[in-house]
Amino acid sequence: MQAVHFGAGSIGRGFIGDLLHDGGYDITFVENNDALNTQINQHKGYDIWLIEKGYQRKFIPVAAALSPAKDSALIVDKITQANLITTAVWADNLRHIAPLILAGLRARRAAGKDRINIIVCENARFNGERLKKEIAALGESDVDALAAFPSTAVDRMVLASTRDQQHSIDAGVEYELVIDKTKLIAPDTQPLPGAVYTDNLQKYMDRKLYIINGGHAWAGYMGHLQGYVTMQQIFADAALVSAIRQSMGETARLLSVIYGFSAAELDEYIRFVINRFCTPGVVDTVQRVCRAPIRKLSPGDRLTGPCLQCEEQGLPNDALITGIAAALRYSDPDDEQSVSMNRFIAEHDISQAISHFTGIKENSALHGKISKSYAALAY
Repeated sequence: MQAVHFGAGSIGRGFIGDLLHDGGYDITFVENNDALNTQINQHKGYDIWLIEKGYQRKFIPVAAALSPAKDSALIVDKITQANLITTAVWADNLRHIAPLILAGLRARRAAGKDRINIIVCENARFNGERLKKEIAALGESDVDALAAFPSTAVDRMVLASTRDQQHSIDAGVEYELVIDKTKLIAPDTQPLPGAVYTDNLQKYMDRKLYIINGGHAWAGYMGHLQGYVTMQQIFADAALVSAIRQSMGETARLLSVIYGFSAAELDEYIRFVINRFCTPGVVDTVQRVCRAPIRKLSPGDRLTGPCLQCEEQGLPNDALITGIAAALRYSDPDDEQSVSMNRFIAEHDISQAISHFTGIKENSALHGKISKSYAALAY
């Protein structure tokens, strides 16, 4: 089987390339980085190093690594012969690869080839639809006749590294790739082994956003108030880790109610998340995790979304309330959103700021709880 994968970055090599290899595909990478292409072609593949296994080496064979600028005709031919197309190029770059993918799809049509699944593995909600729209915007009137575009939820710790002056990837052993099976050409098939196939992608996207992204943000904002600089310092603080688990537990109870996840399943997921955040040798800064607080406080996002839904469901949300208050206390002169948020608070007041940034109504009980928590976090 032949697979064409766009993007040889950390996710592309450390996650999707790994799954394609394990699934028995011969892999062709499409990548802009000429030096990386040269290295992959010279070695006929690349290394990933499995962190929890003592950085055990795993070699991923690659048939070819091609440049979209220099090898477009060959890439079109590879797409024509492919059994699967995958992408991991960052969501904002989908528009850049859409013309070449469309050229390949049209070549397949001209050659009498069947439709093909394009599995879009970007860290963005409804990523398959985004690529489909980019291709349709190029003037193709019947995109669905050429390919299927299932959306995904992507999750694996992958870190770019260098060994012996060669590009490599350090990767966590545990991962999750969830694919919307209802958008596959044949919903009962599993074109990418190792993935989870579902008819309700939304619940997996919310689980990731609320528990992983929300838990990480909660930890960062609370750790910032305690003067921590790295996330590793935060996760070495047993009391703070216990509080982080509590915030995740509140979110987990909500997800169990609205989506039917079992308590055991969510407990295991929280264990997986905490273990990842505690991975030895991995350094992440509080500043990076906490950046863009306005976006993270917005209605429906990782902090406000689960907190408000818990309130509506009559579920405990004390820890989530504290996380929102801590985010409103975040201050970083080098972060544009932090500066803007603190300016708004100074020019108005915290009551107006809560409504402005979270969308929570000023006369609501939840608004009052957040305001009280904000005052309690004064430093």
